[in-house]
Amino acid sequence: MSVNPNIAVPAPKVREGTRQRILRGARDCFQRLGIDKATIVDIAEAAAYSRPIIYKHFSDKADIVDQVCLEEMQALQLELNKRIARDGSYADQLTDAIFQGVALARGNIYIQRFMDDREAWARSQSEAGIVHRWVRERWAAFLARGQQQGILAADIDIGECVTWISMVQSLLLLRYAAEPVDDREMRRFVERFVVRPLLTRG
Repeated sequence: MSVNPNIAVPAPKVREGTRQRILRGARDCFQRLGIDKATIVDIAEAAAYSRPIIYKHFSDKADIVDQVCLEEMQALQLELNKRIARDGSYADQLTDAIFQGVALARGNIYIQRFMDDREAWARSQSEAGIVHRWVRERWAAFLARGQQQGILAADIDIGECVTWISMVQSLLLLRYAAEPVDDREMRRFVERFVVRPLLTRG
């Protein structure tokens, strides 16, 4: 029996794990209903599981919300890495990371839903929350490098700086949620009022 090299052989199907199926069902609910109105019953029905199965893998709805947000943030980070010019100055890279993070998040329906839900947003800003911990880990090395190079002000606490950047990005998302954005103007705003105050005064 010969194999025709011009015919693509379909890849074997990978069985979706229970957690991922629940998260997929949650995404569907959050997109249709919003986070506040979606219930565990809705998520269970969307995932075609019983509620006990949901609670076997997640402690509550907030846990599911945070996991969905974390996965979306991780996906945005991969895209963000492609957009940051590595040959720019440290200040330019910091400006681009903040600005591009907002630009990418504006186009993500799940991040929008997350921002619409006050409790979910508050958890994301809490230092104990999984989303904030992950964000802090992503920023820490970059900000520390700026301090070591004498570019970022030495008296800035890295943890507080991450919190400030996260809050600014959230505010920009809220500010421009329902209107067109002038990318050039937003980038100028970020550079002047967010990045420049963090730098060493020359």
